[in-house]
Amino acid sequence: MQEKINKVRFVLGEDIMRLAIIVAFLIIMPIASPYFLNMRNMMNILQNISLQGITAIGMTMVIITGGIDISVGGVCALTAWIAASLMKSGMNWVLACLCAISIAAICGAINAFSIGVMKIPPMIATLAMMNMTRGLQTVISRGSTLTGLPESFQFIGQGSIFGIIPLPAIIIVALYLGASWFMKRTILGRNIYAVGGNPEAARVAGIKNNRVLFFSYIMCSILACIAGIIFVSRTNSAPATLGTSLEMRAIMAAVIGGTSVTFGGKGKIMGTFLGVIIVGLITNALDLVGVSAYYQQFIQGVLVLFVVILEAIRSMRAVRQH
Repeated sequence: MQEKINKVRFVLGEDIMRLAIIVAFLIIMPIASPYFLNMRNMMNILQNISLQGITAIGMTMVIITGGIDISVGGVCALTAWIAASLMKSGMNWVLACLCAISIAAICGAINAFSIGVMKIPPMIATLAMMNMTRGLQTVISRGSTLTGLPESFQFIGQGSIFGIIPLPAIIIVALYLGASWFMKRTILGRNIYAVGGNPEAARVAGIKNNRVLFFSYIMCSILACIAGIIFVSRTNSAPATLGTSLEMRAIMAAVIGGTSVTFGGKGKIMGTFLGVIIVGLITNALDLVGVSAYYQQFIQGVLVLFVVILEAIRSMRAVRQH
């Protein structure tokens, strides 16, 4: 019994700060706005975080390997626009989405090849991919926005269960639960931590480092594509500006969730989920009290710095205790 209690304390200890921030919002915000705890508003928060939330899953995997992927915004914009364009041309929406996902997988594979095989630094390799995808999307879209997509496709982003729970909210929760199980319970998931923690030791242990990198970067691009498709479905439009600053928001959610961008091999998928929830709560709360979007960016930046400092202090204390 004591062992179980200690295990719960250990798990909560890592996320206590994030849970405390969420609880603080749930206590304070109803005083500032009576609409905050409204069920519709809570469901809107889950729906609105789907774009950065789904992308943050793949970003967390990549950061745990010791890398970074700043191309997700461009990949999201390009593939989602291609999917919408194919639908407008008459292609079945399922096939259109599969084509978009395939293109995203190719983008992720190119990133992994550049990083794992050609040994190009992740920041440089993914920066090149970001520029390529953004540039290509601008060329083929000519800055236009596609609208009038099939109604059956719109159900993905606009549908709901029991008329209350938005389908995107169910999708994002299911993806996080699945990704968390994968990282904890599968050999490949544990190999991601091993490669990020000590690449050389992982190689000596027989782990194919490049295979792990290929999987992580491909999944990151695919999840960015899925996030974009859900966004297009929800808004019934594929704007040329889709995915702007998506990479920064995904990294922010991962960092707030406890994923270390300094040292690989450290991070949790469910920690990232809490980070996404926090970002969603902050954005929603600031909207409800009428704070300008420009100030919102500043406040989010301060929060990231605050969380990173606290995480560094907690890590130093843990090292001293050991």
